[in-house]
Amino acid sequence: MKRSTKRGEAGIALVSALLALMVLSAIGAALVFMTNTETQVNFNYRSEQVSYFAAKAGMEEARARMMTTDPNTINALLPTSVPSNSGGILYVLNEGNAPGTVQPWNAANAFMDDELCHDGYSINGLQTGVSPDVRCTAVPNGAAWYSTTTSTLPWNGTSAALPYKWVRIAQKLNGSIQNFPVNAGAALTQPVCWNGVSEVVLTAPTCAAMTPIATPVYLLTALAVGSTGARKMVQADVAVTPSQPSGGFGLFATGTGCGSVSLSGGATTDGWDSAHGGTYATTKNNTEGSVGSNGNVSMSGGVQVGGNLGASNTTVGACPDGITSSGGAGLVAGQNPPNQYQAVSPPLVIPTPPAPNPAPPVGNVTIHGNTSMVPGTYGDLKLSGGAVLTLSPGVYNLNSISLSGNSTVNISPAGQVTLNIAGSGAANAVDFSGGSVSNNTGVPNNFQVNYAGTGGVSVSGGSGSYIVVDAPNAAVKLTGNSDIFGAVVGKTIQNSGGVKFHVDFSARVGAIPPSGNYVLISFRHLVY
Repeated sequence: MKRSTKRGEAGIALVSALLALMVLSAIGAALVFMTNTETQVNFNYRSEQVSYFAAKAGMEEARARMMTTDPNTINALLPTSVPSNSGGILYVLNEGNAPGTVQPWNAANAFMDDELCHDGYSINGLQTGVSPDVRCTAVPNGAAWYSTTTSTLPWNGTSAALPYKWVRIAQKLNGSIQNFPVNAGAALTQPVCWNGVSEVVLTAPTCAAMTPIATPVYLLTALAVGSTGARKMVQADVAVTPSQPSGGFGLFATGTGCGSVSLSGGATTDGWDSAHGGTYATTKNNTEGSVGSNGNVSMSGGVQVGGNLGASNTTVGACPDGITSSGGAGLVAGQNPPNQYQAVSPPLVIPTPPAPNPAPPVGNVTIHGNTSMVPGTYGDLKLSGGAVLTLSPGVYNLNSISLSGNSTVNISPAGQVTLNIAGSGAANAVDFSGGSVSNNTGVPNNFQVNYAGTGGVSVSGGSGSYIVVDAPNAAVKLTGNSDIFGAVVGKTIQNSGGVKFHVDFSARVGAIPPSGNYVLISFRHLVY
């Protein structure tokens, strides 16, 4: 009888099942590991992003509170000189619910200012020659070089406070951004000013004494540290765009001819002051709406000037020197101090604003409907058909801009918008006559138009027409038979449409306007 030689295969299914289970377990473990890794990566990324935006929030808090109009203003605390052994640096601290833990001036503190040695300041004990990608390890000696204030952001003082730790505010130097000076031919220790177009190195005793007039540039540096230890630091240059001084006149014409300023059709002027949150309704007066000219001022048709009236006694042309008045036109009487006529002698010299930099292209950018723009360089903006152009705060270099068909220029969010106009090949560099400006901040210095050319400039009135125009070589027309708030400089100024011009004292003074927001000139993410 033959016996079977087949080997037993009992248990092979169990072995196969165990092998399959091992493979599946390995795959499952790998998936769990990958998921956990992905979760950790996302968590770390989220922590870094939270820190980054917290640092930006701290910087923006400081920028907002630098203005006198902010309810929590720190304007009176701002450094008035470059950092030195005796001051010049202000820290805004955000310590959450752990007071005393944030000390950027302490080298042993977890939140020390390890960027300060890169910014070119000369303070005893501060390191020099440190590479921009290497953290500082020492801070200046003593405590006289800095001062502090406290953040007012929501949840400050609680565990829910934003994780930004501090913001440093100091005036910028030519060499503050290592390897990128504002002017390579000037001393790196010179302060930096802002003329509304570009940063320039200080060449006068103060920025306000420069030509054209300028304002100090502040360097804002912010540090945030998240709950996982993620650190982010950002830095920005900010400054207020200056308005050019006009000798105390809210409307001033640099031209020396007959009718350099021509007022008719029931035009009126008065004054007010936007400083410290002032409004037209609360500060209106009939003594600060002054009008002046380097030539002859012509008034007719019931014009009333609520301020002083200045004119030249050396007018060029076949007209009387000084004032030509008819039809009951004159000064608003009964004021204290009284309004009066005054001679503009010698002629008032108003600097020509600098040309846009970079120079804008020539070419139409036609806008219909609702459009938003960010600061930058554009060609010829043409709005028509009820278009609404929303401009976010900042500096715009344009060749020209015109509105037609009841179009609107709107500023949003609230802030300062500066239009630097080139006007190349444009007969009318600025034409708002077919639309309106909606500057709902109620601060003329928050919408400035600078134009060095000789083309036409037309400004229309309306409830939101808060504007400062600096066009000393241009023929300016005020149109719209309504209200304009602010200040205007032109070669000639014509108001024949009955515009009621409300002169903002803070806009006509020039230098550093007490109203108007700090412009964000540049922004950097410091990578360590």
